[in-house]
Amino acid sequence: MRIDAIHRRYKGDDRALALPFLRNAEGFFHGTDELLPVFPDNALHFMAIATELALKAYILGRGISDDWNRIHVRHDLSKALKSATRAGFKGGSPKLAEIAAILSPYYKSHSIPDMPTELAASIDWTVAHALIAILLGDVRIEIHRELARVRPEYLVCPV
Repeated sequence: MRIDAIHRRYKGDDRALALPFLRNAEGFFHGTDELLPVFPDNALHFMAIATELALKAYILGRGISDDWNRIHVRHDLSKALKSATRAGFKGGSPKLAEIAAILSPYYKSHSIPDMPTELAASIDWTVAHALIAILLGDVRIEIHRELARVRPEYLVCPV
């Protein structure tokens, strides 16, 4: 039996969702630097959401469906990074992959507050914050480049 959502990858075009996903990622990311010292669990959760949405935005911009993301990537940050890389994303760094690997098990099970203190302390969250900011900028550039190439009408904001 075929699962239509998987095969929609080849039929549908969810590129129009790339920019809203990116805007949502930027919204979750905004203010996490101020939130981290006061509410670290919330800040880590928002950084994870921003990372997931940014990488999914890139994948959507490359023409892979939202359903494919939902079925294959889900909330796995490491899978999202691997999927974006396979789709052509050249941004990110090995350090981002390390951060994704640490956050992902807790993020995808909605248990960031249960992350062991020593594990959370093993990451320099100031560096992580800077890497996610770079990720967002890189994804924005790549999405605009791809949409300008294949779907320029998606770059125009209707009034």
